[in-house]
Amino acid sequence: MQTSSNTNQDNHILKISIFGGVLFSVLGIIWGIIANSQMIIFDGLYSFVSLGLSFLSLFAYSFTQKVDTERFHFGKGIIEPLVIMFKASAIIAMCLFALSSAVIDLFKGGREVALGQAAIYALIATGLCILFYWSMKRKEGSSEFVKAEAAQWLMDTLLSAAVLVGFVIALILHASPFAYITPYIDPFMVLAVSVYFLKVPAQMFVRNAKEILMMAPPGNIQTHVEKVVQQIKDKYRIEESFVRISKVGKTVFIEIDFVLNEKTVVQTVDEFDTVREEMDRNLQLDGYDEWLTLSFTKDRKWAL
Repeated sequence: MQTSSNTNQDNHILKISIFGGVLFSVLGIIWGIIANSQMIIFDGLYSFVSLGLSFLSLFAYSFTQKVDTERFHFGKGIIEPLVIMFKASAIIAMCLFALSSAVIDLFKGGREVALGQAAIYALIATGLCILFYWSMKRKEGSSEFVKAEAAQWLMDTLLSAAVLVGFVIALILHASPFAYITPYIDPFMVLAVSVYFLKVPAQMFVRNAKEILMMAPPGNIQTHVEKVVQQIKDKYRIEESFVRISKVGKTVFIEIDFVLNEKTVVQTVDEFDTVREEMDRNLQLDGYDEWLTLSFTKDRKWAL
């Protein structure tokens, strides 16, 4: 369960991410225009999009922390994957737009860039991105929103590092017989980074789509639950069980139907509650909120 301290800390981290987004969007767009670099402008635009998405995360996170059991009987966990899917879609759309622009520039003969200014920007941006990413990543047990912010800053760090390497290579080539290649480096970097960056938001989209579709959670959660269920079955001589698990945000929904027979040790409501207490005690899914439902029947059809 999220404590008040963790909630405040998550809010603080999301606000830091928003500040970083403001800084990089303004710095990147202005510096990119001055240096005539599509790569730097892309970096600034990415930060601008990230800024809007960070505001969305902060709003959604605050919304999910407000208890409203009258309207949301099963909690607000589904808000997390919905917001993260939207964020992933926005980043994918931006990468595809940048990719198409880079292809057009390559066919037009490249782009002349103020390489010295571009390299200075890339050096500053890389250092700052590492700092922001570290501040996101070092918080253990964070909400999915904070983890998504950390993923965005990792992408920004890799982007800035790629820009730095690219412009250093361009500076070296500019002073060599291969100077004619330098106009192609900026659009080529945009092309390469856009293609590479499609991977992270695509993975985020698929992972959270699985949660919205109530698909089975990661294997380690299933393995742990099934192990505890088997221990209960062996201890109380339960004939059969049906286990259904799904994860939505930080909530893991666990539904277990036990099929009993005459040899089963537990037969009364009080004994069923004892099994429930034992199951809840043994599950202990660290970092998640458990929504445990146990049913007992002697007729197998009610468990199917």
